[in-house]
Amino acid sequence: MKILSKIRAARTSDSTGSTGVDEQGDAATVHIGHRRRDCWWEPIYSPDVTINKEAYDWNATRDSGPSNRFISGSSLNSQITPGDTYSVKGKTFTNCDFQGDFTPVPLVMFDQCHFVNCDFAYSRWKDAHFRRCTFSGSSLSLASFSRCDFRDCDWQSMGVSSRIDLTHTFISNPSILIDSSVSNRNSNDKTLRHRLNQWYRLKGTRAHFLRGVMISHQTTGDERTYYHTVKLHELRRSTERLSYDLFQIYSQSYTQKAVFLAKLLLHLVNYVILRVFGWLNGWGESVSRPYLALVTCFVFFAEVYKHFPSKNFNGHSWQKSFDISLLVGFTNQSEVVGSTLSLIQNVHVIIAISIYSVFFATLISKLSRAR
Repeated sequence: MKILSKIRAARTSDSTGSTGVDEQGDAATVHIGHRRRDCWWEPIYSPDVTINKEAYDWNATRDSGPSNRFISGSSLNSQITPGDTYSVKGKTFTNCDFQGDFTPVPLVMFDQCHFVNCDFAYSRWKDAHFRRCTFSGSSLSLASFSRCDFRDCDWQSMGVSSRIDLTHTFISNPSILIDSSVSNRNSNDKTLRHRLNQWYRLKGTRAHFLRGVMISHQTTGDERTYYHTVKLHELRRSTERLSYDLFQIYSQSYTQKAVFLAKLLLHLVNYVILRVFGWLNGWGESVSRPYLALVTCFVFFAEVYKHFPSKNFNGHSWQKSFDISLLVGFTNQSEVVGSTLSLIQNVHVIIAISIYSVFFATLISKLSRAR
């Protein structure tokens, strides 16, 4: 009865197209096989594929890799000698369902392996390293990874969801993974509304998944990858809003269309500003970029002011540019309101304030707090 209750709980799905997870199903001694039949939005959707329900014995020397198999975590754990790294190299897993707790001691290493049309739902991994592996047409949805590494992996047509649990897990190329994520369409629904719905929901899924990656990367991996993940998350969250507005403009009444059109314009402005300021400081990584931008601003406007002689100049044009760039003497450089020089000064001070703020905010962030 306990096994039947686990399977029923795991088969619970919501209307959004995501499948419920059985929190007590980590034993995975019985294969849960409904996802390939029901989850049409997933790349692993293949109702005609029959999975061998007998747990794979992890005899890696027998062939080039298992096909159409149920891969149980307990079966892997039983093959590992505590204290020894268990290595799987160059194997191909095709149409395999990984389920259960994969908790090797100290770790399992998948090196240059291929995972083709594999489903990782209902699996929990701890201390697993995937190095230079290829994931094609597979799904990480509803899986859990703790202290795992995905280094230099190749991702193709992947299924992801916001319900992937990442704890101290490092992905060296999250941009490739997120760009490879897909959400298929229901073959029974040919409407444009359905296509747009799947499109904007994929945008949202990517943003939510990247939030989990970003949080995981706060304490794992190198600085460069962390700040790159920050960039990915912020931009994907912004495009999620844009795609949602476009979907609502298509599907709502005329009154609501006007409302979402206004939101679309605001979100578009937000996206542009985010792009500009994100580039300016490398999404929080670079202090040198805004510093060089401030120096460039100072030199550029100093040259501009040479062509606008004025009796109100308090010193040389370079001094004028210095006063305005650092905001220390802007009031000493007053001009006739509405004049060409006054307009140039106004533009100068707006640019200077923007760069100045980003520079010091980035510098203080770097020096006063841990990542």
